[in-house]
Amino acid sequence: MRPLVSVIIPVHNKGDYVSRALQSVLDQSYPRLEVLVVDDASRDDSLARVARFDDARIRVLRRECPGPGGYAARNLGIQQARGDWVAFLDADDVWLLDHLDQSMGIAVRYPEIALISAARLLQRGGRQQLDAFAERFMPRGPQVLHLTDYLKQACQGRRAMGTNSVLIKRAALDTHRVFPEGRTQRSGDLYAWVELLARLKYLVWSPHVASVHHGDVIGVSRNNIPSMALFRDMVEDLRAYTTQEDEKWLKIYANQMIKYAWLEQKKKREALPVSALPGAFYWTHGRGYCLKWTMLSLVPFGVLEWLKQHSPAD
Repeated sequence: MRPLVSVIIPVHNKGDYVSRALQSVLDQSYPRLEVLVVDDASRDDSLARVARFDDARIRVLRRECPGPGGYAARNLGIQQARGDWVAFLDADDVWLLDHLDQSMGIAVRYPEIALISAARLLQRGGRQQLDAFAERFMPRGPQVLHLTDYLKQACQGRRAMGTNSVLIKRAALDTHRVFPEGRTQRSGDLYAWVELLARLKYLVWSPHVASVHHGDVIGVSRNNIPSMALFRDMVEDLRAYTTQEDEKWLKIYANQMIKYAWLEQKKKREALPVSALPGAFYWTHGRGYCLKWTMLSLVPFGVLEWLKQHSPAD
């Protein structure tokens, strides 16, 4: 019998989109799946939209208080999942119809690997764009990545994992708390992928397109702020699972994510001490990068915004 896949869809006020997402799961060419719709205290008609689907494969879980980023909702879904694999889909995005079939085919080819990902499409303004990792590696076929491989690519803006494309073998998890609920309001998925790869050791990336992310949809997370502390703590959190080479690249990646979180906080006009950014950096790795951004942090933020508009992204 083919493995059962538990598909987890967290929902918070997504009434305009959840039917589209759910239909894309129910239409999958892969037959053995269950769908866990986790209502994160929605106040719109999201649950009414879900109730219109008469399909025994759907289960609805409810949370009384919404959690930032849907992290607690996804963790609840993992806890209640019955499948051999767990997969995730945001309520305002869609899967391509053969995503699970392709992913389970990869699982057969690489039975020792408990973490699968695939390509993603971003749709914005009527145009679709492949993610940067897929653009580079899709012609080369499946890719097996260790933590350092993933981090090297991520530092170049090519992340091989995204929420809508990831599948995890449930038996390989020692906890249902995959996502860092209570530790950040935003970008906790980027922490989760690194932790999963550190613990599970390998990822296999499949050269099929898993999903379409609708970038024009304004989600709640856009109004939230990522945590500098989460990415600073990431190195110590994962030390027991990393080699010396892993840790070097983990610190380089952490520096980039710390800078990103700092910029997002500045965009929200958060009051931060001058020492916030340099004090969070790992100066032993990427000293030039740390020095550059420490100097830039002294520049008025309005000037930085102007510079970003008139220079290549870093």
